Amino acid sequence: MIIKTKKCSWLSYTAFILVILLAALSVVYAFVPAPFDLTLPFYIGISIVVILSLIALRKKHEKKILAVCNLILAFLVLGLKGFFSLIDHISYFVL
Repeated sequence: MIIKTKKCSWLSYTAFILVILLAALSVVYAFVPAPFDLTLPFYIGISIVVILSLIALRKKHEKKILAVCNLILAFLVLGLKGFFSLIDHISYFVL
């Protein structure tokens, strides 16, 4: 009988790298205005992270901890983006 150990696959690692890049993008975009709108690529990236994490959660021989962390980070980054957008709109009306 061969014992298979659970390990993280490329799905989890790709989702983790993508969510870190999206977090950095949202912070940089909040403080440095870009000449083009990055809202649509941001939401597409968050959607890809969620889909990859859900697929990783459904796999039988996959460690679930990184996929769960990716989902939590994706929703935190989404909330961070909303918070920065709210601050941007409030400062627009105040100033």
